[in-house]
Amino acid sequence: MRRLLTLCLAALLAGCSTMADQLHGSLQPPAGLGYAVFSMTARTYNPNYATANLGWRGLDNGLQGTVYANFGTDTVFGAEGMTPVDGKLQLLTLPAGHYQLQRAYAQWNDDPERWPFGYSGHASFRLDKNFDIQPGKTVYLGEIRFNLDYRPDVEFNDAQKRDFGHMQRVWKVNDLSAIVLQPFSGKVGRGY
Repeated sequence: MRRLLTLCLAALLAGCSTMADQLHGSLQPPAGLGYAVFSMTARTYNPNYATANLGWRGLDNGLQGTVYANFGTDTVFGAEGMTPVDGKLQLLTLPAGHYQLQRAYAQWNDDPERWPFGYSGHASFRLDKNFDIQPGKTVYLGEIRFNLDYRPDVEFNDAQKRDFGHMQRVWKVNDLSAIVLQPFSGKVGRGY
């Protein structure tokens, strides 16, 4: 019983480690792997009740996964003195290869206290944004902003100043000079 309790406590503590604890001050990926970094942010009337997930897949290796942002609890802080935004800075650790950000899904509620009369919505977005991972390299893909009021869409921006500030301030990574800049641009509307 004691051993089981110790294992449960170790698993719980491992789950509580921060990105700064995991990176140890460096964006140097483990051998044979690379990093992809991007932020998921939102513009919505009530971010406390908005979430999004984004699916990615390997085009040449069959890998796939999903990342998640809760705009009510996640924050991208930026550099000291910058205004924080609702969202999450994501870091994918991947083997070398060709990848695609495939599809995103968001849901939100503008006034949950008026339910069922308040407005709640959900939308799916086909992204189809390709990127490459090289071993030992980190690629910055920019900001993926979910605009969730009225006519939902997803906008791709270069938010390097804010996102790099977050990496330095929160992730405790000071040397960002080796990051390969490949931010996406454009906008995609709601898909059905």
